[in-house]
Amino acid sequence: LEQVLGRKCGGSTGTNFYGVITLLKQMQDHNESGSIVTLICDDGCRYLHSYYNPQWRKERGIDVAPYLKQLELFWTTGQWQAVD
Repeated sequence: LEQVLGRKCGGSTGTNFYGVITLLKQMQDHNESGSIVTLICDDGCRYLHSYYNPQWRKERGIDVAPYLKQLELFWTTGQWQAVD
């Protein structure tokens, strides 16, 4: 989100956004249309030493690379592919 919006966001915003994209994919699969609204809950600054810290994620076995690839594909092509 930071790369697209130009600002950091907290984990709840990321979770909401991921859910929105998942819902968009489901709607597309069922040939449905409609509006979806979500919120940017906080600026993410409180997570600089955790979620935004690569060492912190590594120590906890959190690999965001597959999800970053998934989101990059969505931004550039509109395609949403499941992460294995």
